[in-house]
Amino acid sequence: MASQTNQRITLEPSTFNETDLDLLVSFLHQAPRTVERTPPALLDPDGKKQIIPFALYETLTTIVDALHQNKGVSIIPTNTQLTTQQAADYLQISRPTLVKILESGTIPFTTVGRHRRVLLADLIGYEDQLRRERRSYLKSQTQQATADNSYFDH
Repeated sequence: MASQTNQRITLEPSTFNETDLDLLVSFLHQAPRTVERTPPALLDPDGKKQIIPFALYETLTTIVDALHQNKGVSIIPTNTQLTTQQAADYLQISRPTLVKILESGTIPFTTVGRHRRVLLADLIGYEDQLRRERRSYLKSQTQQATADNSYFDH
């Protein structure tokens, strides 16, 4: 398959034979999960073997699992520009809420004519920042509750 650096790829479960997916899921989940495991590899149609990173193997497993569960999968480059509706859908918030976040300067955006566009990479960064803030807040609350002996209070 040719490289598609700026194009979304969508895989629909109906594209694949159900029996083939069953066998692939079974194969992928039988792989050892220990530290001493052999690096995963791909085999091209000519039989040439290429070692792949474990993270990519896990990603491929996730894709196959989703297809096996009759869920479509989209692969989108992080430099893709999304509309505000697409960005809101990605973050699972309303479009007006997203617009408020954009206008506050929390997430960068560009305008094309009158329309805002948001990079997927910036949405991922925003999610990561929220996750870090939540963890930090929970950690501080736990430390405070521990310090004042109220951690186990009901």
